Amino acid sequence: MAKNKVKYKATNKTLRQQIYEFRWIYFLGIPGLLILLLMNYLPMRNLVMAFQDYNPHLGILQSPWVGLKHFETLFQDPKFYNMLKNTLIISGLSLLTFPAPVILALIMNEVRNAKFKKFIQTSVYLPHFLSWAIVASLTFFLLSTEQGFVNKVAEMMGNEPTAYLFSSKWIYVIIVVQSLWKSVGWGSIVYLAAIAGIDQSLYEAAKMDGANRFQCMWKITLPSIMPTVMVMLILRMGTIISVDFEQVFLMNNAMVKQQLEVFEVYIYNNSIASGSTQYSYTTAIGIFKSVINTGLVLLTNWITNRKGYEGVM
Repeated sequence: MAKNKVKYKATNKTLRQQIYEFRWIYFLGIPGLLILLLMNYLPMRNLVMAFQDYNPHLGILQSPWVGLKHFETLFQDPKFYNMLKNTLIISGLSLLTFPAPVILALIMNEVRNAKFKKFIQTSVYLPHFLSWAIVASLTFFLLSTEQGFVNKVAEMMGNEPTAYLFSSKWIYVIIVVQSLWKSVGWGSIVYLAAIAGIDQSLYEAAKMDGANRFQCMWKITLPSIMPTVMVMLILRMGTIISVDFEQVFLMNNAMVKQQLEVFEVYIYNNSIASGSTQYSYTTAIGIFKSVINTGLVLLTNWITNRKGYEGVM
């Protein structure tokens, strides 16, 4: 009993003792914490501009408070509901492609030829490193009415060319396909890492019971990576009211302006492009988006926990 009592006291260290014991690990983490504090949390003090008529000459402390004036202006803006609709359509269609990286990871895991597998991985990872300017240029090369490869082939087959880039029916499809092509390979890396951590004895036992490769994938691989899938889904829901500004901006033109008018482009047009000083108004738009995204993360995390999976919090 005495030995057990002494052992219990030895392991029940105070917080100060634990910090001292792992002091060098904490020391290594200081630079990262400082960067997080300076680059992420400290700028958040400027969010108060959304509740002020911010004047750069007066500063945050001296600018007059106006309460929820800018939020009321946003909700009464005739463009607000169109921007919200366009954002939800683009994000919703992109969310439908969420299983694509999971499927790609499952397929690549089944490839047994090492050289062919590396070739496939390089091919699907490469688009992630291309800028949106290059992606937009490639899209123009493929789909432009006069010079596009797709329309050239259509003309050779006796069909009339289609103005894909200027069509309100096609522009959402083009945006989603661009995002999928650019991100599917990179997104599969997380799932491949999760698959690599699965206990191989499970597959051996399944094969002894007569399971084929598809059954192993469906009954072992997929359930084993499901916690990772749920975490990535939660994080994805945190961007549901956000779209990639550079992509939408580069694909915008007069014919599809109504369909691609989203919050990011609206903020750009009402601040940088117009030379305006609507700091408070654009900050209010940013806060609105952040609140919606945070709420969706919390809701998705709650549903995930209720379903028996471990969320992010």
